[in-house]
Amino acid sequence: MQAGLSTQNAPSVWVVAPHFLFGTLGFLIASVLAVLNYNDFLGYHLTPEVIAITHLMILGWLSMVIFGALYQLIPVVMEVKIFSEKLAHVTLGMLITGVSLLVTGFFKFEFISERIIDVGGTFVITAIVLFSINTLKSAAKSKVKSISKKYIIVSGLYLVLNVLFGLFIILNMTFNWVKVPHNQLLRGHLVVGLVGWFLMLIIGVAAKLMPMFLIVHKLKEKYLETAFYLLNIGILGIFTLVWFPKYPTVLFDIFLLLILTGLILFFLFNWDVYKHRMRKKLDSGMKPTAIAFIMFLLSMISFTVMYFFGDYVGAKPGQLEIVSGFLLIYGFFTGIILGQTYKTLPFIIWLFHYQKLVGKQKTPLPAELYNDTFITIHTWTFILSVVFFVAGILLSSKYSVLAGSILILLTSITYAYNSTKMIFHKKMIKQ
Repeated sequence: MQAGLSTQNAPSVWVVAPHFLFGTLGFLIASVLAVLNYNDFLGYHLTPEVIAITHLMILGWLSMVIFGALYQLIPVVMEVKIFSEKLAHVTLGMLITGVSLLVTGFFKFEFISERIIDVGGTFVITAIVLFSINTLKSAAKSKVKSISKKYIIVSGLYLVLNVLFGLFIILNMTFNWVKVPHNQLLRGHLVVGLVGWFLMLIIGVAAKLMPMFLIVHKLKEKYLETAFYLLNIGILGIFTLVWFPKYPTVLFDIFLLLILTGLILFFLFNWDVYKHRMRKKLDSGMKPTAIAFIMFLLSMISFTVMYFFGDYVGAKPGQLEIVSGFLLIYGFFTGIILGQTYKTLPFIIWLFHYQKLVGKQKTPLPAELYNDTFITIHTWTFILSVVFFVAGILLSSKYSVLAGSILILLTSITYAYNSTKMIFHKKMIKQ
């Protein structure tokens, strides 16, 4: 079993596994669409196809899997049962419906497109609010006091804020309640979503799991405590500024630097954990995770270069934005999932099939529920996909972008093989 993962408060397998299953399907579909529409990524502006693929990646892949993983990890981090498993099922159904309609609508299928987007968006918003209620209610029952809990609770609040803010931006385009440029409001939307929701959540979970899996006891939690305040000040500062038609750019820069400093502290915390780990050899699940952190560092570097030195590097408009966004959304977030799936999903599947047989019969290990060779394959295709895709964007090479897109598809296929192998595992008893 995975050392340190509690079984006492573990949710039903039927809560966790379906999220991974549909998330895997979302990743596959997004990968196919990326291959079919690879040329759109070279245009340096948002086409309906790019918007559809991006939302499918963020909502249908990343958020879908993260929701499922959190239902399993909240009992570990907060030592409490999930508030409502029934609510988790309802949330999943609404999220699947909403994402399907939303992505279909973005492709602008004739006159019904806008209505599909409206209905799909309503389902997605409702699903996210229900998910936040479930996780925050779970946190309210927990008596544990930890930095991980702080990050997870705040990330849930940012998730609700970002969804409501996104809805406001859409309505404001029609009713013009606030006379602020649409792109300016989108900056706040991106910061609250990517930093407030995704990164704050990952920091909270990583603060608990990375030391657990690598076996580290003395932690420099001051890094995370300081980062918590820097990130929140930066996020809320930028969210406040974007409401004003004109604001001092120096304030925006200061808040942005606070966020970058907080993220650097998070990186330093994990680097310290890595250096002082007792488990020196990284297993197959931790290798993609380590690579994901390299992508995270590269994303921060590319964003810093783009924002502060973009006029001096000679890149075409939009190039560095696409690169930094790709390295964060695909390189870091997807890389984390590609690795941490093997630290979470096999365990919940193993519990379902073999927990009651421990001490009575020989049972397989959680690591025997998946194919280790396929992890190696999708780890390498993942690395190469990033190299080819980023090179294609920077060099304006459609063939390199196509190669990167094909490699993303291969990554999704090999990952899908392993995830479905675990989800549809048939009980086997060793004699």
